[in-house]
Amino acid sequence: MTTPPLTPQFRAWLERERSWGAHALHAVARQRRLLPAETHGLERFKLRMALVELTGSVARWANGLYDGLNKVGRGESAALFAAAPPFAGADPTTEDCDQLRQYVQARMRALDELLAEDAG
Repeated sequence: MTTPPLTPQFRAWLERERSWGAHALHAVARQRRLLPAETHGLERFKLRMALVELTGSVARWANGLYDGLNKVGRGESAALFAAAPPFAGADPTTEDCDQLRQYVQARMRALDELLAEDAG
């Protein structure tokens, strides 16, 4: 069974989703830079909540890609997007940001491969 080619509209959607992933990587990097600072109390809580919110946004992004790829018969490509992103612990560290960055990067590579495969 062959996978159907991407329509121009679906390709444009994938490219927009890839762009959102790049935006997410910038946000993760920004969050990572803030974490090593000596913060306590409310400031530390704000940093944690910002990372939780970012992780939730990444989860919605991946879920949307999972659904969209499945709808066009790209189940094998969609499978990578089914896994939830890693969630930070109660006291987030730079490692939590690194894990989230790796999660997003892996999915962006999959988008790149999908877009390249269809272009070839």
